[in-house]
Amino acid sequence: MFQPITLPNGVTLTDRLGVAPMTTYSGNPDGTVSDAELAYYKRRSTIGDLYISACIAISENGIAFPNQFIGFDDRVMPSLKQLASQMKANGSKAIVQMQHGGRHGQPELIPANETVAPSAVTTPNSPVAPRELTNEEIQAIIRDFGETTRRVIEAGFDGVEIHGANHYLLQQFVSSYFNQRQDEWGGTLQNRLKFSLAVLKEVQETAAKYADDSFIIGYRVSPEEIHGETVGYTLAETKVLVDLLIENGVHYIHTSLFDFKTPPAGMAQEGSIVSILSDHIDGRVPLVVVGSVKTPQDALEALQEGADVVAMARQVLIDPEWTEKVKAGNEDEIFTTVPKKRVGKLDIPESMWNMITSYGMVQVAEE
Repeated sequence: MFQPITLPNGVTLTDRLGVAPMTTYSGNPDGTVSDAELAYYKRRSTIGDLYISACIAISENGIAFPNQFIGFDDRVMPSLKQLASQMKANGSKAIVQMQHGGRHGQPELIPANETVAPSAVTTPNSPVAPRELTNEEIQAIIRDFGETTRRVIEAGFDGVEIHGANHYLLQQFVSSYFNQRQDEWGGTLQNRLKFSLAVLKEVQETAAKYADDSFIIGYRVSPEEIHGETVGYTLAETKVLVDLLIENGVHYIHTSLFDFKTPPAGMAQEGSIVSILSDHIDGRVPLVVVGSVKTPQDALEALQEGADVVAMARQVLIDPEWTEKVKAGNEDEIFTTVPKKRVGKLDIPESMWNMITSYGMVQVAEE
């Protein structure tokens, strides 16, 4: 866990631990970072060297959460600079995850009161179809990723992570179910991957203009989109995307999983998604893995499974001092549930706390 690893751009992470991006629901109404969020981020700045923020909205028509912080307006710069400072307080590399909600945008939070997507596709849970993006709007969103990258660099962050997972816009373009376009952005797998590669290129060109070679660019994937009989894309197709991202210079791949031991759906191949992806990447770039890591033993098992960096999410909400306890040899003092006496003492913003407890993401124990 505490061995260094070097990224393709020459930046060395001092350990194999990180903080995964988690939505806080706690920004200010104007899209700036709140004081409660700043305290939350600083409290978790000792977990690992790869520290990834909650996703920042890169376009006005892509806001996906109440009180999400934004990257599409220069007026947010002072609070972004404060966020970078807090995340880097103990030497971590501060990474901003960039996202567009696409069909999962929130109309009531978007001035146009609509959601946009690759195609106007409905689902049983979303009977109102989003509006299909025009080619000009697609190009504008690509530029928005670049503009947010510029602001992230100016604010003093160490890198960005392009959010291509969790059913947001980039994943929607990759999915043959949600992307039914007949132009250059849809149809064949090659066309469905064009948006991801165009965003990566825009981010890289912006970084080359405003930052030095130490600026980190990662990409997060959901490794497959299979729901019963509905198949958006398979793990085999994700391998194609991963190859293209690596060939085009991405610095790490981050796979989004609920549990790092998850096997692939509908494949005869044995092993977990992590082990299969790790074997395929074969050391070309680091593989960052998140998913139900609670204890040091879990972290070691994830590394043995094929992860190069283990990111934690729910666990760093429960115990922000996790890594300090491991380094001190006090693993037996790690909390995996929140004792009632610690409620209100973890620097978790109130809106975030209400959300994670109502959904059972964090358990409160009597002792």
